[in-house]
Amino acid sequence: MKKVVLAVGVSLLLAGCGDISKGDIEDAINAKINQSDICYSLQDNNVSFPVRVNAGFNIGGLSNSDAILKGLQNQGLLAISQDTSGWSRVNVLQLTEKGQDVSFWDKTKGVCVGHKAVDEVKVWTEPNDGGAQKMTQVTYTWKLDGIPGWVDKKAFADVKGISEPQEARIMLVKTNKGWQAM
Repeated sequence: MKKVVLAVGVSLLLAGCGDISKGDIEDAINAKINQSDICYSLQDNNVSFPVRVNAGFNIGGLSNSDAILKGLQNQGLLAISQDTSGWSRVNVLQLTEKGQDVSFWDKTKGVCVGHKAVDEVKVWTEPNDGGAQKMTQVTYTWKLDGIPGWVDKKAFADVKGISEPQEARIMLVKTNKGWQAM
């Protein structure tokens, strides 16, 4: 009887080794996407305002960097104007009176509005051997987490993930330390 119970216990333990749970997936993805903040940054962030930067952004642009500048302007923290001299265009970033009262600029990172975090794990493929490694593809959504208290989400509505989840895909690989995102 003891051998049967032991055999059943070992079988159940081994059967669970190949499984992957939503929790495992979420942990692996968060370990990868939580690593960096979503920021607008200059080459040297130890600046005094006004700051002149190359006109590489378009206030209506699609990148999160552009959307952060637009959010700062929408919230009334930063005034953005353009200056043309000859063939080059530069943007002039100037703190507003309201912006001088809010500590939003970090001298090492610039302006950060949070970091990505898994919102929902939607679907994943059955883990299979991709050669020598067990792999799975995951479709998930993410939102920004760790949003600073000074951020008005309505003003920053164009920043991806600040109010609506964003869909993404990622590959996970099984390692000796568990599942890891590639």
